[in-house]
Amino acid sequence: MLSKGLFVKPPYVSASNEIDFIDKKSYLGGVLNINNRPLNVIEITHIQINIETNTVGEILIAGLSQVAKSKKVREYCLRGSEIAKKHIQVFASLLTNNSLPAPMPWDLEVTESTISPFSDKLIMFHASLLIQSSISNYATASAASLRNDISTSYVRLTAESAQYAKDGLNLMIKHEWMEQPPQVPNHKGLARG
Repeated sequence: MLSKGLFVKPPYVSASNEIDFIDKKSYLGGVLNINNRPLNVIEITHIQINIETNTVGEILIAGLSQVAKSKKVREYCLRGSEIAKKHIQVFASLLTNNSLPAPMPWDLEVTESTISPFSDKLIMFHASLLIQSSISNYATASAASLRNDISTSYVRLTAESAQYAKDGLNLMIKHEWMEQPPQVPNHKGLARG
């Protein structure tokens, strides 16, 4: 695949032979979240991973939208696919604005099938897992990013994902698809009788 030019490699950064220490607070970015320093390798890695996971999520949820029986579930999945596309664009621009190549999918596509192998309940469960994973990835990446503008982007995208997750949870509750997870006993309630 490499020899045919089909495999898009992650950005490459040459390793330095010296140890440098951060000596200015400007490394983090300014008050207005403006930062002109190049991305560091940790930031690049998280951006790359979030592009890849959003690409898989976008394709998977677009495929699920084709086979969902309920109009509300189809609309929810299509919305999720659009959110993933937008997030991919945000992350890709972080790379391209730093003269780095953004990864592109080369073999992911949605078939034309409209026959569902899954129930709408299972589709919503999968969508919920994707969102939870996305929010977890964003939190980790935000904590590891030393540029304020990147952390701010992750916080903004996390808020959008959290709202999407809440809307999905409400849809699952409405259709009685959401099982209550195990919880600790309500000792105060039990003591009252």
